[in-house]
Amino acid sequence: MASTKFKALSAVVAASFFLGSCGMPGGGDGGGEDGLAPGDYTIASAEGVRDSVVVSGKIAPIRAVSITSSVQSEVERIEVAPGDRVRTEQLLASMNTEQLDRQLQIQERQQANAQAEAKQGVDQAQAQLDALNASVANGTHPSIRAAQAQVNQAQAAYDAAVAANGGVRAATRAVRVATDMAGQVSSWLDQQVHGNGGQQPAPAPAPAPAPVPVPEPAPVPVPGDQVQGYPAEVPALEGNYAPSAGMSTQEAYAALQDAQAELAAARSQVEQERIQLQGQVDSAWRAMENSELEAGDGTLEYQVKEATIYSPINGLVTSVDVQEGDVPQGRILSIADDSRLIIRAEVREADVASIAKDNRVTFTSTATGKKEYAGRVTRISPAGNSGGASVDPAAVMGGGDSAGGGEGSTVMFPVEIEVTGDKEGLLLGGSVRAEIITAETDKALNVPVDAVYEDGGKDKVLVLATDGDDARSGKVEEREVKTDTANDVDIAVTGGDLKAGDIVINWPDEYRDRIGETVSITDPSFDPASVEDAKNTKTSSTATVTVTSTRPAASK
Repeated sequence: MASTKFKALSAVVAASFFLGSCGMPGGGDGGGEDGLAPGDYTIASAEGVRDSVVVSGKIAPIRAVSITSSVQSEVERIEVAPGDRVRTEQLLASMNTEQLDRQLQIQERQQANAQAEAKQGVDQAQAQLDALNASVANGTHPSIRAAQAQVNQAQAAYDAAVAANGGVRAATRAVRVATDMAGQVSSWLDQQVHGNGGQQPAPAPAPAPAPVPVPEPAPVPVPGDQVQGYPAEVPALEGNYAPSAGMSTQEAYAALQDAQAELAAARSQVEQERIQLQGQVDSAWRAMENSELEAGDGTLEYQVKEATIYSPINGLVTSVDVQEGDVPQGRILSIADDSRLIIRAEVREADVASIAKDNRVTFTSTATGKKEYAGRVTRISPAGNSGGASVDPAAVMGGGDSAGGGEGSTVMFPVEIEVTGDKEGLLLGGSVRAEIITAETDKALNVPVDAVYEDGGKDKVLVLATDGDDARSGKVEEREVKTDTANDVDIAVTGGDLKAGDIVINWPDEYRDRIGETVSITDPSFDPASVEDAKNTKTSSTATVTVTSTRPAASK
């Protein structure tokens, strides 16, 4: 862990070690007997304490866009330069499209011809289908018309055969009537002769000739069926009377059936022809639709459109990778959306567990010097990499060995920090040094962590109680304190008997046996006014800690 406040200034450290090696006051185990030297005391002040992880990173935009083109032609014009601000839909560059325009014209002509041919095929197929339907509807179709004529002829023959067979039956009935009447006359004559006792009766008048009935048209019988009102033996009798040169009813009916079957076959064939023509119409329509779809491929149109490049976002042009006359093989230019800025950094594996999303961050950039900016942690990657170099803040400040064990690399975890508040002066790609604050106590007294010791389960410190603000000596007193946030250097005192402006002894083990004794401050740079300033401090501060030495505590 790196603290937000480091104890040492290199010059003071060197002086402290020099004094210790020479046996002068403040150095070694006997320093406490000679007074409080530089680095032996701290003036408690309400600066607050925070713990943090120090990282280095780069400023990046919230998003960046690399613009490329599939058009393989020369860059005709470039309208922007690196550093220019652009708006959405602003013209950035244009490419030569003469060859594409020619190809597009040829393609359009070919597509128009293909569509015209497809439309002509539809019209022809539809015309054939319409002609067939019309010929069927008005009875002019050749095959159906011929078959219908055969049916009509067969029907006439059949009707004639039926009529002929009906005339024979009428003559037969007349013969039968005459025969019956003759029989009746003969019976009457016999009765007259024998019934009168042998007398010869007067001759009866001759019977009038029976009228010959007029034949009526008979219904068309179905061959094999018995005609109503005729005995079953009539057909045989009729056959005897049928003209030898005529066609029988059965033959005429069979011929009629054959003709009707031919008509049905002709109509079925015409229906198959109609279905085939309808299929040709449908196929022609599909061909036309396919030609329209091929026309809508849009590859050349897209390339022509892509030849004029517009900005997809508002932002800053970060690079232009081609010149006028070049044929781009990759990226043409890049645009960064700097409406929001982020810092991309990496954290050591040992520190990543102490960082949380939304941790407050303070940072400075190389370009802006000591100006401090604010941010917050927005992302901590759960996947680390072993390629990053370890940067130990203690090593940077000359504080000792790296926590990485001296190895050149360690596992690092990417983190993202969003810049909040002021962004003035921050440059894209600029370097920053950021402190991710993992714990913080505001408005608390700030004392060195080594100044607090435990006695009887309670935290305590030793202070030099002076008689006045200008005094340079006082009695050593023990005071109970309550502590909170701590880091490697400082600890926050949030309660107890310690007050702002008290002079806290940094190395209590050297003075615990001198409680109640009077001790002087031998530091020539001690300024009593700093005690008064500390008493008047009412808000937390991030100023450098007042400890001026990294002198180690004596062995306990």
